[in-house]
Amino acid sequence: MRSIQSLGTLIVTFVFATVALAEDIKAPEWLFVHASQTAEMTRDITLVMPVARDIFAFTDRPHRLHRYMNAYEFVSMWEGEGDTFRGDPPNAVLTWVDGEKVKEAEVVVANAIVTDNGESISYEVVFEAGDHLQSSMDEVSFFIDGFKAPTLHTNHSG
Repeated sequence: MRSIQSLGTLIVTFVFATVALAEDIKAPEWLFVHASQTAEMTRDITLVMPVARDIFAFTDRPHRLHRYMNAYEFVSMWEGEGDTFRGDPPNAVLTWVDGEKVKEAEVVVANAIVTDNGESISYEVVFEAGDHLQSSMDEVSFFIDGFKAPTLHTNHSG
């Protein structure tokens, strides 16, 4: 009887260890920040943001990875089939300063393309909630979520 209990304990321990290991092996989920001094809504669904510095990408624990991406690398996540933003458009929050107030809007990013020879990104956005997007915005931050990709070359942090 004792050997059956020991075998049962060993099996349960193995199952829990396997589940914990599988959690660590999962691809990291990347989050992105595109910051700019200005942005414009050129049409009802088109947000154009200059790329003054690279897009910052990072993951949460347990991975703690980060990297910078140029406009072309970032926009490539909307290209192709399969695991791309085109197949599963990400949610995002856009924040900007209007006078003394910080405003924010929740959007879905349906598409993105590089414009102005890599100097800007044109996002196709669908407004979800929050403050209405203005034709011209200052001190803009665009927080874009949810891309699982183990293949992004990274720097480790933490």
